[in-house]
Amino acid sequence: MTDLYRDEPPAASGNGKLIFTIVIVVALAAAIIAWLWVNQQRQQPTPIEQPQVVEVEVPEQPQQQPQETEQLPPELPETVELEVVEEQPILPELATSTADVIEQLQLAQQDTSALTSTQLIRDAVVFIDNLRNGVVVRDKAGIDGPRNAFRVLEQNDKLYIDPRSYDRYNTLVDWFVSLDTEVLVTMMQRYRPLIVAALAEIGYPDTAPEQVLLEAIAVLNDTPAVGTVVELTDDTVMYRFADPALESLPDAQKQMLRLGPDNIRRVKLKLSAIQAAVSP
Repeated sequence: MTDLYRDEPPAASGNGKLIFTIVIVVALAAAIIAWLWVNQQRQQPTPIEQPQVVEVEVPEQPQQQPQETEQLPPELPETVELEVVEEQPILPELATSTADVIEQLQLAQQDTSALTSTQLIRDAVVFIDNLRNGVVVRDKAGIDGPRNAFRVLEQNDKLYIDPRSYDRYNTLVDWFVSLDTEVLVTMMQRYRPLIVAALAEIGYPDTAPEQVLLEAIAVLNDTPAVGTVVELTDDTVMYRFADPALESLPDAQKQMLRLGPDNIRRVKLKLSAIQAAVSP
């Protein structure tokens, strides 16, 4: 009878031991190989799939000529000071300058119909130089005077200037005040060398034309204001002012009085505009 409660197993045969040992060794080797393979897979990076290279035939482009680089101008500073040189006009000789002066006035759309002088610059210089001394040189005025006769009124054995006498100067005053002040000043600057030469001819080689003109304007603008009723005296030669204060005035101012109050006012306004334009 078999003892079912023995602590030790029955002894194995020699072949059984050998087979058992081989199985253990094979299983252990398989486990080591499996562990090594898994560990190696973990350490190696995942290979990146390389893109497939596809050759594409590109048509040949025509060769372009290199473009010339545009040359840019050098940069200028923000503020550039340019020297402006005014071209001086070519002037005629003083003796033959009248036609040129008339032409320039007409080009500036100025009425020259009242001008009668054949030596315009010379006559104007002489006339204005005399005006600044209170003298009127009528034959150098360069214009025609009024054509209507001077009229007087007689009342109560006294003589007065007829107001209609003032009207004979209206056309001349209208022409004078119509002249463009800027044009007159520009003309004076243009012909200044000839004006200087004309002043030298009458003894003022070092006198500025502007000074002569301003002094003449001052004399005329100092003419006193009077009313329309101006008493005269008749000495059989010419009419004189009955008021000694008026009769003692320079001839240039007495001539202004003959223009009449309204014309005097208009002439003075024009003279003041010229004075302001010429003054330094």
